Amino acid sequence: MKKTASVTKYLNVVSFNVPYPASYGGVIDIFYKLKALHECGVKIILHTFLRRRSQADELNDFCEEVHYYKRDVGMMSQLTLLPFIVCSRKHKDLFNNLQKNDYPILFEGLHTCYYLDHPRFRNRLKIVRMHNIEHVYYSGLSRNSDSLCRKVYMFIESLRLKRFEKRLKFADYILPVSTTEAGYFHHLYGDEKVVLVQLFHSNEQVEISKNYKSFVLFHGDLSTPENIKIAVMLIEKVIKKDPRIPWVMAGMNPDESIYKAAHEVSNVEIRPNLGKSDLLKLIKEASINVLVTNQTSGVKLKLINALFNGHYCIANKKMLDGSGLGSLCIRTLGKPGVLLEKIQEYLYKDFPETEIAERKSLLARLYNNRTNAQKIIDLLT
Repeated sequence: MKKTASVTKYLNVVSFNVPYPASYGGVIDIFYKLKALHECGVKIILHTFLRRRSQADELNDFCEEVHYYKRDVGMMSQLTLLPFIVCSRKHKDLFNNLQKNDYPILFEGLHTCYYLDHPRFRNRLKIVRMHNIEHVYYSGLSRNSDSLCRKVYMFIESLRLKRFEKRLKFADYILPVSTTEAGYFHHLYGDEKVVLVQLFHSNEQVEISKNYKSFVLFHGDLSTPENIKIAVMLIEKVIKKDPRIPWVMAGMNPDESIYKAAHEVSNVEIRPNLGKSDLLKLIKEASINVLVTNQTSGVKLKLINALFNGHYCIANKKMLDGSGLGSLCIRTLGKPGVLLEKIQEYLYKDFPETEIAERKSLLARLYNNRTNAQKIIDLLT
């Protein structure tokens, strides 16, 4: 039987930010998605927006073309019923460049969906990647902020995002990252339009070191209101309660309030602004990774990284919701006393081979970049 030649597939990807360096949640998902799609043979035309990031030659390794656009962050992008994160990414050159071919378009987040409903793209295959439910995420940012101006801005933006989200009806497919958000979009747009595609990430296989040290690690962006509150809570209500247990808090730009709280205890070390390799080394060395969040949104990359590389992971419900990874973690209800008891129970325990095998099986099934890239490729008819 004569073999049918495989057809090369092309894809426009509209990214809300330059996805290199892959240094935070959303752009990590985009960068490793581009890499996986490229490795599967997809020819990518990348459209991306510049603000506080520069053009990146590294993207040429995965993309046939890369087009850069400057965001309009002036006052007129605020004085509109459209979300600022959407209106500031309206650009005539993007509009014109998307019309230069008839390939499918992958919009990364609501941020990039200004042209989703435009009549010129009515007959194009349009896919929207949803990293979270944006209006819920911004509502959470509003609640967690201590600044009145930021609180009001985030609240208004959440209202605008909820209104704008209705434009997703013009997408052919919606790709959420978690089962929680998949359920939300299934309810609104039906089963056929929604395809769960889990988070893309930097890990290729589970690598659990047999050498570890008896300390607890909490890591994240320590300049965000949510993580600041969690870090201070941990210091005051958990770390201080048992000075025998050593802790490390690592992350970007730790807030002064974290340093102030840590100054009062002797068993916590603050490690600011570590490089990727140094942070990974800490994740691998810690006997326990504590993974706590106050906000359910998407899937947290630090959960994925800890499960691929760390020993025991203690996580609360909001960290695990929608990830499918609850069976791989020690659950805590978020109460400081219960968290401390779990830490005391597992701090000096060896990590069993059975747990490693379970991680390898589940993570390979749910969080394999090539498998998830193929889900997208299958949509590119």
